[in-house]
Amino acid sequence: MRLLKKLSRSLGFVVVAVTVFLASASLGQSSCNPPSLADLARKQRESKQKDAKDAKDASAKAKGAPAKAKKVVTDEDMPEHAPDSDEAVDGPHDEASVPKSADDVVRTGDQWKAAIAQRKAALAELKNRMDKLNGSIHFVEANAYRNGVEYNKKQEQKQQDVERMQAQYDDQKRDLEQMQENARKAGYGSAVWDP
Repeated sequence: MRLLKKLSRSLGFVVVAVTVFLASASLGQSSCNPPSLADLARKQRESKQKDAKDAKDASAKAKGAPAKAKKVVTDEDMPEHAPDSDEAVDGPHDEASVPKSADDVVRTGDQWKAAIAQRKAALAELKNRMDKLNGSIHFVEANAYRNGVEYNKKQEQKQQDVERMQAQYDDQKRDLEQMQENARKAGYGSAVWDP
């Protein structure tokens, strides 16, 4: 009898433990993991598509006409027509649709004039600095002076600086000429592009 009591207690404990385990596992699956936002959006989109399709089918059935079949257009269905040579061709290849650079964005005459004048002033200032630096270069005989070799190295460095500035000047001058050409193409007179 004692054995039976002990066995029933153990069996009751095992049954309670298994029940608690299964209940917690089922609760963890259903309430802890709600559907993601993407899943909800997907379901809503599918239901809208289904509703739209059902409404379309219902309206077609109500009218008694079958749903309209889609037609594929081929090259053979298109008319063979070439534009006349004297007609102006408007389309993706005309001059107005060519992508423009940031400098070519529509500007007023005053904006063009100010930008060109600013570029000219920067060129003049660079030329002035270059001329001053070039005028300060004087080589000496290395043996005639105590630090003649070091002095000449500094002069060579100045000469390299002048060459670098000359390259920069040439680039900026090309940019100025391009800017002036763009202003001329935009229809502005020489008072704007050559102030």
